[in-house]
Amino acid sequence: MFEVEKTFTFEAGHVLHHHDGVCSRPHGHSYVLKVAVRKEHLLSTGPQQGMVVDFHQIRSAVKPMLDEFFDHHWLNDTIKTESPTAEFIAKWIFDYLYPQIEGLFRVTVCETATSSASYTKIE
Repeated sequence: MFEVEKTFTFEAGHVLHHHDGVCSRPHGHSYVLKVAVRKEHLLSTGPQQGMVVDFHQIRSAVKPMLDEFFDHHWLNDTIKTESPTAEFIAKWIFDYLYPQIEGLFRVTVCETATSSASYTKIE
């Protein structure tokens, strides 16, 4: 089994309306997003021979999504939730990208250097 991962960064703000701590106040994060693709075999022909997927293909799907919904946006509004937690964001991104990236396996969202959440497709 082969797995490749591409990392992105974005800045965004949010508030967790139902949280009982400091996250109930408006704040922001410097997020790190990791998108993992998994396949049994490498591509055997063409310009991407020997690859799982061209990293540029992953970027071509992720970058427009980040620009439209995440980077320098208020997440409560753009992804339409009162609780844009790291877990919620990971699942939202996975669902958005799944039709666009063949072999998408996992999305990880890091909201700090020490805190992350992942959503993994198990079949």
